[in-house]
Amino acid sequence: MDKGTEIYQELIDGLVEKSKNCVGASWARKGKAVGTDELITKLNALFEKLSEEERETIAQFVADEYMSGIYDTLTELEWYVDCRDMKISVEDEELPTQKYEGIGNDFIGRRSGDWEWHEN
Repeated sequence: MDKGTEIYQELIDGLVEKSKNCVGASWARKGKAVGTDELITKLNALFEKLSEEERETIAQFVADEYMSGIYDTLTELEWYVDCRDMKISVEDEELPTQKYEGIGNDFIGRRSGDWEWHEN
């Protein structure tokens, strides 16, 4: 496998892992946000009023929105690759952003857990 493909796969898989560990969702599940500013204080007061099931619903919503933000960013980058001839490179290696299903779809496919990288 060429270095650009290896870096691209690491990038997408790294974003998949980040999308599974959203801090805001973790706070909702635990019922405790970390910090001392006014918003955090209000959030913790809200968490105290909620059941575990209600906090889990909020956690899932926050995690889904976090994942959606990553996906939206990747599709915006993909638009620039497709329509503005943008290239993404790391360590002087161009990443093969169109080698598989497209940046956003590669992220979604890998996040589903049942989509393997294939060699073209």
